[in-house]
Amino acid sequence: MITRAPKFLGVYSDKSGGSRRDAQKNFYFVWKLPDDNYAAQKLDRSLSARGQPFAVTASRLASGYRFEPSILAAPVSTPDTRVLATSPEPKVAELTDDTLLELEKSRKAKQVEMDMRSNFNKALRALSRPRDRKGAIAALESLAATKEGVTPAHKHMFRDFGVSLRKKSLPKLALECARRVLELAPNDDHAHFNMARILEILGMYEEADAHLRKAIELDPGENVYRVFRDYLDRRISR
Repeated sequence: MITRAPKFLGVYSDKSGGSRRDAQKNFYFVWKLPDDNYAAQKLDRSLSARGQPFAVTASRLASGYRFEPSILAAPVSTPDTRVLATSPEPKVAELTDDTLLELEKSRKAKQVEMDMRSNFNKALRALSRPRDRKGAIAALESLAATKEGVTPAHKHMFRDFGVSLRKKSLPKLALECARRVLELAPNDDHAHFNMARILEILGMYEEADAHLRKAIELDPGENVYRVFRDYLDRRISR
């Protein structure tokens, strides 16, 4: 009995790519197997085969992959059907709607952070120019107050803003950023510690002490907090 060899069908992309540009899609060589199932093999960015071929059912091919007739790449070898039974489909092609939604949220959050950090750095540079300083302060105030697109993942960004502004001797602006961090992460001991440092600079000792106590409560083993507590106690007792 003669066994038919797999028939090469062309290049496909996985539908998890949605409307992404071609440079961001995942591409695959696809063959039709004698048993009416299929085999696929992932391609790298140069459209060369990468890794082992894996089995794909007819229903999975229809629901999870899209034929790309404009891509004319071809394989240099045919998959060994004996290997396919032990080669499951990679999870990259099994993205659910919920996973795709989370990926899109993450992409948007990263874009928001990139834009805000870029605008923050521009405003910092403008501070050194007397004629632009007023506008720079206004821009920094606006960034500190930004709500749209901001998620808890941005707490590190606001922390960095606060530290930079404190070092630039702008404690009031730093305080606004520190407050944003605590809005996003109320139980972050570092956020409470940073808030305490800024409040101490502003002479708001009682508020600083409250945040420092909270930081110590959240992480009793952090020696830096206790060192600052001793310093703050001396300031309060003056």
